[in-house]
Amino acid sequence: MSENLPVADLTRQLMNRTLGRETLPLPFAREIFLLETHVAGIQYYQVNDVIDELAPATALKLRREPCNPHDDLAIEILTQTEVKLGYVPRHRNPVLARLMDAGKKLVAEVAVINPVIPEYLRYTDDSADPRYSFVEIRLRVSLCEW
Repeated sequence: MSENLPVADLTRQLMNRTLGRETLPLPFAREIFLLETHVAGIQYYQVNDVIDELAPATALKLRREPCNPHDDLAIEILTQTEVKLGYVPRHRNPVLARLMDAGKKLVAEVAVINPVIPEYLRYTDDSADPRYSFVEIRLRVSLCEW
């Protein structure tokens, strides 16, 4: 039997004594927060059909849409059941789109849901009608390396 202690065992013992554990998290094992933004174009999609499924911290999907006729850097925002909520705003998507095109994984989650009554309806009886109610959804986008 060898009298030398293998380096791996020595390292494990030192870590256990100093840190109280034998493993360390990988550098990017956690998500790196990039930005918080609103969902653009929400009024054009059936958000009211899925609003009950959405709450803060609900995971959302981001999908590139390079063939979008209005923006070749477009990024769709979808629920986990593939219901389209809208898009990452155009002024926010260049860096995110390039990260996605480079194969980086971006994750998104609902940050805030705010019911919004448009200014022109605030003082009318129509403001109570659900057909005239709108919602603002803000999402958090993070880079994930695992």
